[in-house]
Amino acid sequence: MAARRSNQNDYTTQETKQLIIHTSQKLFMTFGYRSVTTRQIAEACDVTQPALYYHFQNKQMIYIEVVRSIMDRTRTALQDINEHYSSFRDRLFQISLYMFTNHPEDLSQMFHDIQHELKEENQQIIRKWWLDSYLHPVVAMIEDAVKYMEIRELDTLDSSVMEMAFFILDLMKSFLQTSIYKISSEAERKKEAERKSNLIVTIIIEGLSG
Repeated sequence: MAARRSNQNDYTTQETKQLIIHTSQKLFMTFGYRSVTTRQIAEACDVTQPALYYHFQNKQMIYIEVVRSIMDRTRTALQDINEHYSSFRDRLFQISLYMFTNHPEDLSQMFHDIQHELKEENQQIIRKWWLDSYLHPVVAMIEDAVKYMEIRELDTLDSSVMEMAFFILDLMKSFLQTSIYKISSEAERKKEAERKSNLIVTIIIEGLSG
């Protein structure tokens, strides 16, 4: 009986922690790190501030966990796409579609907060997470495309795999700044995400010249 009660308490504790992370993400991405207080987070989660501090030492630790959660999901999703799709065109479309449908917030806000609000050591940790979650899967996609001759050798463009990976991610990021989540209809949001993903595929693979 004691063991069962302990398991139930552990489950409830984990549920509360995930609620705090999920709610904090919405608040941070909407208002920015500096404008959000732990009191706001506690009230939005319907928990006391002592309960909040039981799970997280301070606001910065909450924010770091929010970022880690976003990047863990992204890493898993992008790796799955590279495993389940073989062509460069399909991978590029699916990665773009994931970004547009699962990153409704303007990521510029998150990157700004990381740079200006977090301690240097925490910035370094998050940078490693970003490399593993975003950059490395895109690098792997491009390397495979070159290997299987789906795209030309990048040195013929006086470029590199790394530079092209950053270019693709920057292109996606620029499209995220006009959030599809401002569109009220779910069907229209999906349609717009697909339109943007197809546009990225066209720009990268076919270029803009007719």
